[in-house]
Amino acid sequence: MIAIVLNGGSSHRFGSDKCSYVFRSKPMIENVVERLRLVFDRVVLVGRTYGDFECIEDELCRGPVGGVMIALQRLKDDVFAVGCDMPLLQPHVISFMWEVFRSGDSDAVVARFCDGIHPLHAFYSVRMMEHFRWSIEQGDGSFRSALERAKVVWLSEKHLSHLPNWHESFFNVNVPSDLNRIGVEECC
Repeated sequence: MIAIVLNGGSSHRFGSDKCSYVFRSKPMIENVVERLRLVFDRVVLVGRTYGDFECIEDELCRGPVGGVMIALQRLKDDVFAVGCDMPLLQPHVISFMWEVFRSGDSDAVVARFCDGIHPLHAFYSVRMMEHFRWSIEQGDGSFRSALERAKVVWLSEKHLSHLPNWHESFFNVNVPSDLNRIGVEECC
């Protein structure tokens, strides 16, 4: 199992590159990778290179769905996918989701809360490639359309509520005001 960090977006809503904002004395993307390494032996960026981290170029440039599909194709392994703007990942939440994923025969394990689905804090099997490809070529290019065709274990708030700070794991930075919530210090 490999963790992937999508790092190819243009940050339109945010207005500048989110991954370089400093959080806990280092750029946000380094916090994300550091937290993932507590659970995974291998963490791979998908999109732009950053420092010495292993990276897969996303030559499709078809958004997050394309990035996850490229990673599954290149790595030929199941993946846990997150965005570079998720600095509060909780390793125990990821480990719980991993246990759900490995104990079944699903194509994906994805959280679905009252605010919607969370496809960038999810496990995907290599079988998802066909669903992602369909979504890009025939559908609307969304996670939703790909997941509608797949065998998915949906996790609700009820499944995760016994885990401390579980909701923080799904937090991502979308707009500059989100930085205030996590105490971002500066841009590097």
